[in-house]
Amino acid sequence: MTDCCSTSTQTAELCACDEGIDLLDDAPSASAIQIHPFTRREVLKYMGGFVLTGFLAACGQTASAPGTRDGATVQAGKNGGKLQKLDLAFCSQVLCVLPFEVAKQQGYFEEAGYDVNLVYMKGGTQAITALLSKGVDFVGTPMDLVVRSVDEGKDVRMVASTSRLPFFALVTAPQQAEAITSVAGLAGKRVGVGNLGTTDDLLLRTLAVKNKIDPEEIESVALGPNLADTLLRGEVDAGMVQEPALTLVTEKGGRLLANFMDLKETTETLGGAYQFMGLNTRPDVIEEQPDTLRALARALVRANAWILEHSGADIVKAAPEELVAGGNTEVFAKALDRYKQSLYPGDGIIEEANVRRVVDAQRAAGLIDEGKEIDLSSLFTNEFIESQG
Repeated sequence: MTDCCSTSTQTAELCACDEGIDLLDDAPSASAIQIHPFTRREVLKYMGGFVLTGFLAACGQTASAPGTRDGATVQAGKNGGKLQKLDLAFCSQVLCVLPFEVAKQQGYFEEAGYDVNLVYMKGGTQAITALLSKGVDFVGTPMDLVVRSVDEGKDVRMVASTSRLPFFALVTAPQQAEAITSVAGLAGKRVGVGNLGTTDDLLLRTLAVKNKIDPEEIESVALGPNLADTLLRGEVDAGMVQEPALTLVTEKGGRLLANFMDLKETTETLGGAYQFMGLNTRPDVIEEQPDTLRALARALVRANAWILEHSGADIVKAAPEELVAGGNTEVFAKALDRYKQSLYPGDGIIEEANVRRVVDAQRAAGLIDEGKEIDLSSLFTNEFIESQG
């Protein structure tokens, strides 16, 4: 994999520059973070570096100009009113982006009065860093990163749930299917993850602990959001993948070891659902922009309701083709039909028990000191969901 962290030349190949889970201490200033408009096809070229790359993924349009941070109005809405422009950043995992893209493409953000520039980033860590540095006020990232931030003394809060299960499954490379028959067989092996310290890496560590393996015995290899090809070539022994990568790899002979997209299996492994993606912000934004948070939450709840009501064939049209492993949208559509009811909550409510499992998983993986307590109320609030009525 090209090391775009140490070179000035960006390539179309995704690279992973994360050094580990503690990436929030040296957040750049807001002035160091820039918003650049790109077409959807250009985004993969630039996601390798630490750049916020905003673009419209709807209907092949190019992005509108970057938004201001002072509440400027920019264009007429459907009802003739002005739309307030804002940026919403998130990690570029295909299942993660769907509620945000649906809210954009179905006009739910616009109907709420906002021209939302969806900002694709290399990973959730970069999105959280941008939030903490006040480069953006709103991000879509997993609860895992909220917990990591709060544990490190950074105040971040989730205000709406867009997914109640992780979008990951652990599968072997086809070449290793006979040799690795269980999670215990991963000791001494190389396992691909999107980025170090994010949810897929954490879940891998959690699985190791539950199977009585020292997590350090498994070598996590950061490969970016689309690692299907690397896994199929056998360059890693196993990988934490999403759909349609899971179907593509198992069809080629890979062995499924764990599936966190399945509610029954997740319950057997972790004890229940596991709060994953959501809309996150800072306390100062909660205080100063409650109406905006309420509007964004409402739009995302509507987007999830739309997903639950439509077929995978319709939903997949909202997914940027560049993020669909192998470009196989038919396989992806079938996977959405299979998993959507488990993955996407229709009400946006963040369940305390599901948040607690995230904290417990991090403690089991050794990321939180055994004796340290984390106040769950500091991690999330449902006030912007409950007030919608």
